[in-house]
Amino acid sequence: MTDHNHADLALLNARVLIPANGVRPGFRHAQAVAIRGDTIAGSGTNSTISAMSGSGTRTIDCAGMTLIPGMVDSHCHLLALAASLSGLDCSPKSASSINELQRLVKQRADGIPRGEWVRGFGYDNESLSENRHPSRWDLDQATFNNPVRLEHRSGHATTLNSMGLELAGIQKDTPDPVGGVIDRDSVTGEPTGLLFEMADFLRTRLGSTRSPDDFQLGIESLNRKLLSCGITSVQDAGPSNDVDRWHTFLKLKEQKRLSCRVTMMAGLSESRLGEFHNAGLVLGSGSKGLRLGHAKIMLTFTTGIMSPGADRLRELVIMAHENGFPVAIHAVEQEAIAAAARVIQVSRHAGEFQVSGIPEDRIEHCSECPPELVDLVRTSGATVVSQPGFIYWQGSEYNDRVESELWPHLYPVGELTRVGVPVAFGSDSPVIDPNPWPGIYAAVTRRTRFGRNHDGVRPSRTVTLEQALSMYTLAGARSEGTQDLKGDIQAGKLADLVLLDKDPFQVETGELPAIKPVLTILGGRVVWEI
Repeated sequence: MTDHNHADLALLNARVLIPANGVRPGFRHAQAVAIRGDTIAGSGTNSTISAMSGSGTRTIDCAGMTLIPGMVDSHCHLLALAASLSGLDCSPKSASSINELQRLVKQRADGIPRGEWVRGFGYDNESLSENRHPSRWDLDQATFNNPVRLEHRSGHATTLNSMGLELAGIQKDTPDPVGGVIDRDSVTGEPTGLLFEMADFLRTRLGSTRSPDDFQLGIESLNRKLLSCGITSVQDAGPSNDVDRWHTFLKLKEQKRLSCRVTMMAGLSESRLGEFHNAGLVLGSGSKGLRLGHAKIMLTFTTGIMSPGADRLRELVIMAHENGFPVAIHAVEQEAIAAAARVIQVSRHAGEFQVSGIPEDRIEHCSECPPELVDLVRTSGATVVSQPGFIYWQGSEYNDRVESELWPHLYPVGELTRVGVPVAFGSDSPVIDPNPWPGIYAAVTRRTRFGRNHDGVRPSRTVTLEQALSMYTLAGARSEGTQDLKGDIQAGKLADLVLLDKDPFQVETGELPAIKPVLTILGGRVVWEI
């Protein structure tokens, strides 16, 4: 019989990092934590927590290691990450030329049944020796028997071979879909196989292009990957998320194949909001394991023109607000950030969304943000969900791809924080690895994975380690409106915890990317250990 007065799990001899009360981020320390059911019962000294234990209490000796709240990845793409983990690795480390891409595709096609899709992930046209995207004709040389779909590492471009184009119904006279671009041969007008911002179009035309076995393998790898990184909560930012996607996540949760807590954003369109409404799903619907979050809007310059335009953007924001959803606007370029900040500011000040207890609207990425935009973002009242891990993983490549005057203002989390903009961190995985620690390192140092810094390490451009850790924990929970449930180690909150192999506050800064979890606890249960 369970003793409801005693802890179910006691974590002793730990260095527990508990966010301090007050405005400035910081941590106080405890020695032990008691867990009852799926929540934290208390923290304190070993003797205090031992007094809360009984004969049925499981005890874990943490051997002096550091215990922190479970990490919150506030912007990722779960099913795309699962697909990439089971798909063909086409990243620069695996393919530095189109010839090598062809070899990889042929090798995969030769090992699967005729007609089954070859799915590749992570190719980078600028890292290929030819310095261009592969075409349908390049991929046709690898296989005529299987449709091929290669995803660019940005997630915003896809290349299909001729069979893939045929299955998607893309022909010479197929018009570009709204917001998307079908690349065409300049002489013949034939589709080259390269498609921009067309994931939603392809999903509608093709459905799932993953085999059941690949899907299962990908989900298993995804679950293991997230827990091994100490990630206990994620926010899925899919712009085409709909009721079907909700039921996919619901099924994975019911089958206990996806452990992490998931907040799924709702892809914003009239039809999707209607579907959610008809299904009885509103902001916050669901459970502790799966809930519905912000409405996602993609704001892009793929065609050289902002899509959607300013008037349509405002319509979408108003529509989301009228249906009770705050918005999360994808904005990478300076022009997009400015438009997102302005529409959020106008909407907010116009009183169109003054509902108590609803999380703030968000700007996702906020990648190119010089000082004049920092102030505009501040006055908008939006939360920014940024990915400093891009500085770590891709910072050296920005030298060739980004104008030098913009370097200091890429993912400027320090400058945003300094003026009072709420900031939370995500990975945008699978674009980069979901491991939080490289991103924390980059936020603290502005350095790449090679230790290089090109924009000058000024205090205004960095954040403290305390701030960075908070942005991956409590600020992440706050960005989705669940800060009362999770994000720190307090009695009554969910027992989502991570035991680290090193104390981040007692290692050299350069060692931060190498920090690894030893144990991950979710809802009071040990779900992963080294």
